[in-house]
Amino acid sequence: MKKADIYNFRQLFFLDKYLMGHRGYIAGGCFKNIFNGEKVNDIDMFFRQESDFLQSKSYFEELIKKEPNSWRKSYENKKVWSVYSEKDQIRIELIKSVFGNPEEVISDFDFTITKFAYYSEYKKIEEDDYFAQFEVIYHDDYFEHLQTKRLVIDADIPFPISTFNRSYKYQKYGYGLCRESKVKLIQSIFDLPTLDASELGLSLYDGKD
Repeated sequence: MKKADIYNFRQLFFLDKYLMGHRGYIAGGCFKNIFNGEKVNDIDMFFRQESDFLQSKSYFEELIKKEPNSWRKSYENKKVWSVYSEKDQIRIELIKSVFGNPEEVISDFDFTITKFAYYSEYKKIEEDDYFAQFEVIYHDDYFEHLQTKRLVIDADIPFPISTFNRSYKYQKYGYGLCRESKVKLIQSIFDLPTLDASELGLSLYDGKD
């Protein structure tokens, strides 16, 4: 994984407002849209621990109460609690099924073009005062694969059926599985002990991306 100077990524600065007031961080597919100059429809927010998720949920619930014309609850399932910004027309999906630091979380994503995170490190500057410094971390080949529209699986595939389905979603945007990843994915599906209806619904998290 690579870390880089945030000032090389000024196009991400508009995300800062979604990271204020809580300790979540953004990771996943929205960066593909940003770097390609496409509209962002949803943002996946992850957390280092469950208490951070609960604090973030409370923060957005308060926003909904204070600014009902700007914010509303979008949907909820076992893995996601989501709010919608009417002003920006962006859905914020708070992931409550997967916790860890940014590097740990994106390492478990299936495709290299989703392995990007924008997050804050909180540095203590006084006894009770902390300074939030934004940083990025991403896969070494992130930009190469994004530019060439290659879907590359570089790690284990915990939910191969989900990855198979997601590969079709990305095909609509012109991305294609590389030869090695096709073989790896087919083998992972073949190695499943059984294949039933419940397997079709398994995924790392159930966002609406």
